[in-house]
Amino acid sequence: NQNYYAAGMMNEQQLNQVSSALYSYCKVMRVPKLGAAPVVITVLEGVAITLVTAALGVKLWGAVAIGVIITALFAFLCWLTYRYRSGAARRLNSYLAADGGRRMVSDFALAQPFADDQFRLGREYLFIKHGAVLRINSIADIVRTNTHYRMMPTGVFLSVDVKDENGSMTFPLCRVHMLRAGAEVEEIRGAVMQRRFLKYRAMEKMKNGQVH
Repeated sequence: NQNYYAAGMMNEQQLNQVSSALYSYCKVMRVPKLGAAPVVITVLEGVAITLVTAALGVKLWGAVAIGVIITALFAFLCWLTYRYRSGAARRLNSYLAADGGRRMVSDFALAQPFADDQFRLGREYLFIKHGAVLRINSIADIVRTNTHYRMMPTGVFLSVDVKDENGSMTFPLCRVHMLRAGAEVEEIRGAVMQRRFLKYRAMEKMKNGQVH
């Protein structure tokens, strides 16, 4: 019953159901720990590529150079993945520490889906499918990125710039349809920024009320 959700009157069973749906939707995990495995795998991959390249007739120095380049690229991708997951997990943990996650779960119950349900927009939080949970008042901007292959457009993507107590970070948000990218981008940016403005105004009213 959405009236109960809106009023924050969910019982424990309802809270658990929505909480389960939230974690299934966002799949936010604990802060990952860096062990020896990623380093070993990266080194072994570089060695394997070097040996295979040399076996194909490439000179040893050339094979080593190729192996080093691919190893560096793989290590960079691993670092990006770790940074994204750890940033998402830290933010989630800070929200849970505030009130046990009740406000976040209640907000998810009423959140509106966008871009074929690639993300949902609530009153206080933005929920990215298979990604992070972000506070709306921490969103600094919505950034558009166009991808190309040999001068041909291949996709239009949006990401979210976030600035909060955990630092600055960019999270991938969604992919929009190329044929109507302009309209979809404006719709999404307008909805998110309007929600951010409303949240900011509500916080200002609360602050002024406390002062008086």
